[in-house]
Amino acid sequence: MISISQGQNAAIVVRGLTKRFGAQEVLRGVDVSMHFGEVVALMGPNGSGKSTLIKSIVGLVRPDGGSIHVAGHQVYGDVSYRRSVGYMPQIARYPETLTVAELFHMLTQLRSECNDYDLQLFEQLNIGSFASKQLGVLSGGQRQRVGAALAWYFSPTILLLDEPTAGLDPISTETIKAKIARERAQGKCLVITTHSPHDALELADRLVYLYEGEIWIDLPLEQLLDNAATTSLMGAIAWHLQQESTQ
Repeated sequence: MISISQGQNAAIVVRGLTKRFGAQEVLRGVDVSMHFGEVVALMGPNGSGKSTLIKSIVGLVRPDGGSIHVAGHQVYGDVSYRRSVGYMPQIARYPETLTVAELFHMLTQLRSECNDYDLQLFEQLNIGSFASKQLGVLSGGQRQRVGAALAWYFSPTILLLDEPTAGLDPISTETIKAKIARERAQGKCLVITTHSPHDALELADRLVYLYEGEIWIDLPLEQLLDNAATTSLMGAIAWHLQQESTQ
């Protein structure tokens, strides 16, 4: 694996993570750390293990081996770490008969200990205009906007965003990108899965590239491009993968 020293101030520490679904080995001894004050772009082809890694960190998938620490707490040992985490799934599944307003109210009741709500995206994405609609009748873009607002709703310090701008209109896309930039400036840790080289270059400090369940590249984007002597992210990824495959 092409990588750099991860340093201190880790928000997420993953060591030796393995996961198999039947005969398919999805994660193969993944080692990676993500830090406060940075945006990490998690990239790789379909089936490379990106979503499984994210879901393992959130606690939705139980790995077969290895360890995960989030905000200093071991996942699957102390569930209190989830208070620090905001998660936006690629495909959100909500109770279809609830209205948007009822969903937010229900989650507020479940997290009654929270006294610091972030309503910025709720307002900027104009979710109030369809808050009385049932979740089952929302368009794909509206569901994405709800998912984004929910990810930030409880003011988390760590955000895991799975294809956060997929299916969004240009205004909503730019609103979420601006939010990501502000959160990074405030010292939060953000991990974004994306297939978009443009989004990765615009938003991220660092690229983690998964291939067949293993991390092949883990580098700051500037170093990644400099090493390959190119301004093309996909060109730089291809150059590094070729270097790795010949070692």
